[in-house]
Amino acid sequence: MKIKDPKAMRALAHPLRIQLLELLTIEGAATATRLGELVDESPSNCSFHLRVLAKFGYIERVPGRTGRDRPWRLIDIEQSWDSEQPEEDGRSAASALSQVFLDWEYSRMKAAATAAVPEAWKGRLASGGATLWLTPEEAEHLGETIAQLISPYTERWQEPDSRPADGRPVRLFHNTYLLPSTDHR
Repeated sequence: MKIKDPKAMRALAHPLRIQLLELLTIEGAATATRLGELVDESPSNCSFHLRVLAKFGYIERVPGRTGRDRPWRLIDIEQSWDSEQPEEDGRSAASALSQVFLDWEYSRMKAAATAAVPEAWKGRLASGGATLWLTPEEAEHLGETIAQLISPYTERWQEPDSRPADGRPVRLFHNTYLLPSTDHR
């Protein structure tokens, strides 16, 4: 899902909402009560934030369920936005979302760096970075290539039967950005 509406960006720019989206990705579907247990928040607080996410098209109710057992589900497991918005309101909203998202990712990566890793996963998770000289077109191509590489695995979220028995949720984060110029060209 490509997020273009500044109001939708602001709606997602909240740490609890990002956490709720991640949990719905892992759980498949969950009620506000279940999500509240997982995030140590009240069901009413989770319900409020879930309604905000639904209002902007990130999640929806699972059809055919009534009463208290009315779980929510994710509409699209991928969210992206462009920081270069034409209007100031859009740039401000994209900046706010980027900051909350980067803080979330950074805290998750820091926690993962010190967490115990099961034996079967040791030596199989990657961390790294590279400083590259790229043209704008090459940077765009690199992002598209990464998206193509992960595409076969993202389908497993919609089709739980296709998930390997020994698989677990693994977070991949990539970010390309320009380094400050040093005029050393």
